[in-house]
Amino acid sequence: MLLELYIKNFALIDEVKLEFSNNLNILTGETGAGKSIIIDSINFLLGEKQNKDIIRRGKDFAYVEGVFLCNNEKLQEELRNFGIDFDEHVIISREININGKNISRINGRTITVNFLKQIAQYLIDVHGQHEHQSLLNEENYIYILDSFYSGEELSSIKIKYVEHYEKFNKIDKK
Repeated sequence: MLLELYIKNFALIDEVKLEFSNNLNILTGETGAGKSIIIDSINFLLGEKQNKDIIRRGKDFAYVEGVFLCNNEKLQEELRNFGIDFDEHVIISREININGKNISRINGRTITVNFLKQIAQYLIDVHGQHEHQSLLNEENYIYILDSFYSGEELSSIKIKYVEHYEKFNKIDKK
């Protein structure tokens, strides 16, 4: 879940910091208000290819940073496997300079864009008109449902479920 977004020198945006609630967030506004630029900056942050044309005119770089809640088990596993330290939050940043060079980081550690794309599915869903995202992917249903619970409460429920399921299988085999 995206908690904060910081954008600098991206398209028409000089500098802006946005804070999001932990509920549904919807961007609305009239044509030309900048909604698409914000969505483009989020997509850039999560690994979408952009060229140096997105850099604000007269500037040397564009920079986007996002603070995400790190409560998804799959995300945590991917970060551990890549050797990235994390706590409750993950800070992802991405910069492109006038030469077209990209730098991506998670919690200050440089990463590849491919890794960024790999974990993006666990961070946020951006829905626009006629777009199909992970909400429609059946493989993600359990993770979406699990995200409504947190910490030990969910873990204890899962442990009890496994115990009951194993007992059921033993009885069923007999």
